Amino acid sequence: MQRFNAWLDRDERRSLLLALLALAALCGLVFGQQLGALGLMDKTEGLFVEIPREMLVNGDWVTPRWNGELFFDYPVWGYWMVALSFRLFGVSEWAARLPVALAASATVYAVFAVLMLVAPAAEAMHQRLGRSLLGATVLALSPGWLGWGRSSVTDMFLASGITLALLGFVLAHSAPAERPWQRPVGFAALGLFCGIAVLAKGPVGLLLPGLVMLVFWALKGTLFLELRRTPLVPLVLLFLGVAAPWYGMATAANGTEFLGRFLGFSNLERFTSVIYDHPGPPWFYLPWVLLLLLPWSLYLPVAAIRLRFWRLNVWRETPPGADLPLLALLWLVLMVAFFSAAATKLPGYILPALPGGSLLVALLFLPLQPEPTPLAAGQRITGWCNAVLLALMALAAVLAPRWIETDPSYPAFAEAVRASGLPWLLALPLLLAAMALLLLLWRARSGLSWLWLPNAAGVAAALALVLPVLVPLVDRERQLPIRALARLAGEQALPNEPLLVVGYKRYSVVFYSGRPVLFVSSPRKAIRTLSQAPSTVNSSTAKPASVLLLGSDAELLEFGLGPGDGTPLGRRDAHRLLRLPVEELQQLEPR
Repeated sequence: MQRFNAWLDRDERRSLLLALLALAALCGLVFGQQLGALGLMDKTEGLFVEIPREMLVNGDWVTPRWNGELFFDYPVWGYWMVALSFRLFGVSEWAARLPVALAASATVYAVFAVLMLVAPAAEAMHQRLGRSLLGATVLALSPGWLGWGRSSVTDMFLASGITLALLGFVLAHSAPAERPWQRPVGFAALGLFCGIAVLAKGPVGLLLPGLVMLVFWALKGTLFLELRRTPLVPLVLLFLGVAAPWYGMATAANGTEFLGRFLGFSNLERFTSVIYDHPGPPWFYLPWVLLLLLPWSLYLPVAAIRLRFWRLNVWRETPPGADLPLLALLWLVLMVAFFSAAATKLPGYILPALPGGSLLVALLFLPLQPEPTPLAAGQRITGWCNAVLLALMALAAVLAPRWIETDPSYPAFAEAVRASGLPWLLALPLLLAAMALLLLLWRARSGLSWLWLPNAAGVAAALALVLPVLVPLVDRERQLPIRALARLAGEQALPNEPLLVVGYKRYSVVFYSGRPVLFVSSPRKAIRTLSQAPSTVNSSTAKPASVLLLGSDAELLEFGLGPGDGTPLGRRDAHRLLRLPVEELQQLEPR
């Protein structure tokens, strides 16, 4: 190891290039592997990807529309990125997810770059590279960043925008005299990415970075000094230059309907009341932070305690850059507190907090300042818990096929998982990682700074082994039936014939069929929807003579349709597409 470190220190450009290549391989493994091999997931991804497709088809890049209706739940940044990807690479699942994967990867690279720049000037190259790669690796291999970095929904655009804005603030705050360019570049990144975050999801993209910055300055005792030193006017102008044009154009095009729907419903009401039936208790996000940062989240209590954040006199004397652990803790805590106060709760909302937790864990193992005492009892206890958790996860992976609930819509899924060998492909890397951790804990007498390595190696190996098998299997067993029948519906539909999806709201049917869809749960609702919203179904006002219905056997049976009802058009596993005269639909009673 000493020879390797000396080799890294001998030529900084060579070692930096090697680190960047390693990071590229990591991002390719995590975010690029099998990216387009899975059909769009219902519900949210199917909805989010259809909007940019309609933008591309209609040529209207200002007003989002979905399923033939205006859709103002989210701003436009994510739609623009996906629509641009569609224009460049064609409409496909891979093109739909590419912008999200690039946003997740860019944030991982930014964590690496910022940790390199805030490292002490006298520190050896191998130490700076090690810390920077660790911080980037912890974030990339966190289940939350990994999962949302492969799914084309708006959460990653917001989280990456907020993260890049706060990392820009770190650059500006920690800029040394020998790098005069760093402070203006940091502030430029802060204004730019706050604007993008507001374009991605609304005012929260400015509120959260601002909250973290203000509390950080207040705890440091420099709030008013920093406010005077900050170039507020250029920052505000840059922010408005990025965020304001679309809001102005959307208001001009849609007037009070846009303002009421977006600012009133999608922001204020989402925070103050439960919408879309997504409630949660105040502690809702605590287990989610634990899950979305596993196994790294096990080390958060030790990292926070070792930080001694309550000793404000020490932190007020800590030079800029070296106080990054305090900022990381505030980043994590304030965002969890903010989203916990909101009435509407979803796991993806907490995604912007994960980079703060990742930085906190990385700086526990490889601190920016020399530690007065080596990592000791708390770290060792956490290491044992880490090893036990990995072993239990390996056991759970082996037993998973027995626990997979049999879904009548996908009756062969559990058996397909068992036959694929997936349980063992996941269990073996986790078990080996647990054994490596135990070996480190047993042999280490002092200093446990390598405890992160088995986690990183185990998770990376599991991804390399599992994704090539898991993604095609899930697509074949769960996504392909709906995709195939939706495309068939688009081909078989008669002029003026509505398409109805029965039961679960499979929003991807809109994307794959290329036509508006009605989502219904009962014949009564279907008749009422057909009579109330003809423009949603088609542009003609003539009453349809028949409808197409798509659903699983169980959903169609509950709807009132048995095996012999209607005209069968196609079947995929337990899902059917059929044509039914409107007169018969009016006579149906749910079973």
